[in-house]
Amino acid sequence: MISSSNDSNKNSTTRRKALLAGAGLAATGVLSGPESKPAVAQDPAPFYPPVKPGIEPQGKKVEPYTAACVQSGAVPTFDSSGNALPDALAANVDRFRSLIKRGADEYGARFMSFPEFGLQIPSTALSPAQWVPGAIMADGPEVERIGKAAQDANAFVAFNAIEKIEKFPGRYFLAGMIVGPSGDLVLNYRKMTSVTSKSRPGDLLSAWLDHFGEDSLFPIVDTEIGRLACVIAADMYVPEVMRGMVLNGAEVISNPTAGGMLPDDNNFDIPTVTTMARRVRAYENIAYVLMSNLGPVGADPKPPFGRRQPSQIIDFKGNMLAATQTGGEEFAVATVDIDALRRARTSLGSLNTLAALQVPLYRRNYEAAKFAPVDTHVDAPLSSTEEHNDIMRETISELVERGILIPPGV
Repeated sequence: MISSSNDSNKNSTTRRKALLAGAGLAATGVLSGPESKPAVAQDPAPFYPPVKPGIEPQGKKVEPYTAACVQSGAVPTFDSSGNALPDALAANVDRFRSLIKRGADEYGARFMSFPEFGLQIPSTALSPAQWVPGAIMADGPEVERIGKAAQDANAFVAFNAIEKIEKFPGRYFLAGMIVGPSGDLVLNYRKMTSVTSKSRPGDLLSAWLDHFGEDSLFPIVDTEIGRLACVIAADMYVPEVMRGMVLNGAEVISNPTAGGMLPDDNNFDIPTVTTMARRVRAYENIAYVLMSNLGPVGADPKPPFGRRQPSQIIDFKGNMLAATQTGGEEFAVATVDIDALRRARTSLGSLNTLAALQVPLYRRNYEAAKFAPVDTHVDAPLSSTEEHNDIMRETISELVERGILIPPGV
């Protein structure tokens, strides 16, 4: 689905102000640990060499702009008994608003991506029923306040919310929302993968499509800074999710996540399989990926279990343009060049994987494939994550019977 956003432009901060922003953030305490060196105003020539065009330029050019992954911290929005804490949620909204203002004022960021669980996060494991009271509505005051901050900043802001939907009571969803410079919610995507206690569109697919339609599954929004989309956390490890966005035209993908904790002495210069997966998704889809990871949770700015992998901005060639330097609250900032991406997508040669994509070669296999079922919880929400295990056992058994999978030996 492509929707449009025709928001008015405001004057951005000067390049010099953006280059000086790191020092300002360190002085005000937003950056913890050593001073970050975000990649801004880089010369794009080494990244994007000339290509052989397949079409003449046309339409309005999108000038390069600054994007930021905001590695924000959060306070738990549920107590140790699983009760929702509205004041804590309000505090996290205030934190978002402050960081949106900083991203615009100190970096001139036009697009900001916030982490998974940056708005709502528990302090203990919750049942599906306990999540719902702490969820928010897409048209609720929290989204409205974040939208007002985006409007003041003249920026697009992507974030993850625990969402409840009136049509589907007793359920919660992991939503990837984007608000624009108009202050309005311009995109809302619900996470499709991971067998947790949330509801996924596929769990109630027939009812979901009846209510929201096919376009709700892989939504994108067409804006003056490019076509934006959101792919939440582990959705990035499933090639079909991001490819579905790109088949609808997505160019810049926000990827809010809350990756697992790693030891303090972990060498973050060595890519992990999770960071490599994101770089591959960017390369194979000729798309930018903004992976924004969660910062500190709670009052202690230094978590006891080390820190998560750095937030990263990855370009459409799979290059890492910028990354956070610490586990604290921090920005990763880089220049996004939509026109260079569009030149690559309309170029001639084997590197243009999208223009060379022969869809009928793959359609038959997908149409015949039968793996995990849909509509497993169309009548009632999940009551326990163990229900996912029961479904997976049945799926695996069927795949073994059909000869698709082979069990391990005795």
